[in-house]
Amino acid sequence: VRTSAIKVALSASYCRQIVSSYYETLIDTAWRDLCETEGPQFSTPLFRLHDCSLPGSCSDFQCRAGLTCSCSEDSVLVEACNEVELRLGLSNTRESSVTRQLSVLSSDLAYIGYELHKKPQMFFANSIDVHAAFVTKDGYIPLVRSLTTNRNGSIEKQASLDRTRSTSSLNSKSGSVSSKTSLRAPAILPKWSLPTGGPEPSTCNILTYKDLVSRNTQGVQKEVVESVFRSLHDMLGIKTPSSEPAALLALHFDKKHNNKPELLFILKSGLTSIELADIFRKSKAKNLYELAFIRSQDLKTPLNENEKMPFCQVVERKISQAHVEAQSVGDIFKSFIKLTQKHSSVDLTKAKF
Repeated sequence: VRTSAIKVALSASYCRQIVSSYYETLIDTAWRDLCETEGPQFSTPLFRLHDCSLPGSCSDFQCRAGLTCSCSEDSVLVEACNEVELRLGLSNTRESSVTRQLSVLSSDLAYIGYELHKKPQMFFANSIDVHAAFVTKDGYIPLVRSLTTNRNGSIEKQASLDRTRSTSSLNSKSGSVSSKTSLRAPAILPKWSLPTGGPEPSTCNILTYKDLVSRNTQGVQKEVVESVFRSLHDMLGIKTPSSEPAALLALHFDKKHNNKPELLFILKSGLTSIELADIFRKSKAKNLYELAFIRSQDLKTPLNENEKMPFCQVVERKISQAHVEAQSVGDIFKSFIKLTQKHSSVDLTKAKF
């Protein structure tokens, strides 16, 4: 569906629910441990996807990667829909960083959510991220990866898609923040991924659960769309206006992070891959990321974890083959590939919206 057909419903009841003081203490402890391990962190408000009009994630409380989940699907293709409604509440970085991890704590929360509400995700942060499949005029899709940041050539931290950093904090019980300041930090992408971002509550004046009212739905809908184009600016250096056509392609549930919801968008570019690479090289994005492409037709190539994937790079304004190890490609992009292979009717170069 086109982004104009994405509807938003806001409600305080869509916020992450609190189980008990005991489990909130465990979340606080896990958050402090994370801060001690990775350095100071600031908890900022995030939008939480409580539900949507599309089919949801697995309803089995034991749905865990590598454990008992036998789900064959992890993405829902948006098709034959006149519109999609996203039911959004609030969560924060602290809750998201803890509840998206596969752990004894998150397993307990899933079990209690299932027993009390038949919804394993009830007590998870379920913060949403967006991913952009930006199809160039000549049929290529750009992918980015964080530049190495230390001498041994490795990324210092794992992927962090909770991209806001701020001196404000969201109280998990009241849902309040102390300020609306939001300084977005670049997303860290250790593996090749689609440009990625996330809508920020503070940019549309959603500061507490009291702001989750109908008069703010239009602003939030706009911010969800803006976050897609912002990811293109931050990671590719392009300044495509958010008035350009875009469409929601699929809703993905990240099994390695407790079915955390991810929104996959598709956009058509008037640029060729070479022109896009030229813009990238002149932008600040080149200081943080490296750029590669995959041909849309190569998405149909069967994915084998033990083989290399046919990537391309632009060198001296010429496209050259640059195969990469499948292990160096992010899980969400792999799911995107599998989705296009399962639904043979999906042709990104001919998509109309």
